[in-house]
Amino acid sequence: MTTAILEKPLRTDVINEEDVQLLIEEKLNAFDAAIECHDFLEIDGDIEGNIPQEHYLKIINHKLECAFSVSMDAIIRQDLNYIVNTLETGIALRLYGVTRIVGYYSRVSNWNKSKIGELHDRHMGNYSVR
Repeated sequence: MTTAILEKPLRTDVINEEDVQLLIEEKLNAFDAAIECHDFLEIDGDIEGNIPQEHYLKIINHKLECAFSVSMDAIIRQDLNYIVNTLETGIALRLYGVTRIVGYYSRVSNWNKSKIGELHDRHMGNYSVR
């Protein structure tokens, strides 16, 4: 699963608590709307943590056939377009692809070159043996 790490702090010293709450709601609603109207991204549930920074949303990318988890904190603090683009392409320094092969999920970063090549062939729809 993907773990998004925060890039910038949320400045609470210049806005009051009510404004912070509104900002959080706006960011989460915008993320939800962006995923809902997307062609191949889907929110598949949430993963609760002991503290808010450990609470994640599981996002499935049907085009890449993998899943990512993004922290609620990251959704609030990072640019929406950056997060959606990262979920679409899977390209980011702190994003780890996870895919389901043979009934279980595993990190793509742990795979050898042959297994990654097999995954790329599956994405192209090429299932033949070479």
